[in-house]
Amino acid sequence: MLDNTHPCFSPPKSNCTLWRYMDLTKLLSLLENRKLFFPRADQFEDPYEGSWSKAGVALMRDPATNGGAPPEMINQLLQAAEMQRRQIYISCWFISEHESAAMWKLYLQSPEGIAIRSDHDALVSALEASPLRARTSSVTYIDYDRTPIPFGNLFFPFLHKRLSFSHEHELRAVIWSKENINLSQVSDDALSVTVDVVPEDLIKAVHVSPTAPRWFGTLVEQLLTRYGLACPVERSGLYERPSF
Repeated sequence: MLDNTHPCFSPPKSNCTLWRYMDLTKLLSLLENRKLFFPRADQFEDPYEGSWSKAGVALMRDPATNGGAPPEMINQLLQAAEMQRRQIYISCWFISEHESAAMWKLYLQSPEGIAIRSDHDALVSALEASPLRARTSSVTYIDYDRTPIPFGNLFFPFLHKRLSFSHEHELRAVIWSKENINLSQVSDDALSVTVDVVPEDLIKAVHVSPTAPRWFGTLVEQLLTRYGLACPVERSGLYERPSF
């Protein structure tokens, strides 16, 4: 189920185009298993994932700004944030109306890669059909040395990232295990959870990497045909020479 009423979350006010850049095996997994993958937050490469900002922690520890909270309470709050990293599951999407040269380079390990193009409405529909409670939000990028992350809720650190990552224009779908503790899909030690999806509804187009050989694009077309997807396969012309 989707719950975008939570005050911490900032979903798009109108529909927007979403992308996921991946290799062919991840596309095959999505088509074969019909599930969207949500890794646990502590599995991400960014060591700041789910952490409070330096500026925010300084305010928490300052008696002039922390409302008289004792140091042990502050320490418990920071420890809870670390525990939360093992309870939050995130599916990351890139918000843009156009493909991104930077995203192709960042997320593909070889020339043979693809990008799924979807949109927020399609993602919302998939999450609404799931028994798992989920939410979506755009990520806010801040200077962690200067800007405090709001203290009001443990979700806030997962909806902020450092300015160095602002090129990602990220939208996140977030699942908290403690809200889904009675569902068999979530266990205390799971490194990931999945949400059932209908690929035919979620995928609006598949874009082939601009560095992929022509045979790879043909293979992607054959793969989609085999799984009954009628969405277009678009071969990126990002690095083609201008024709004018």
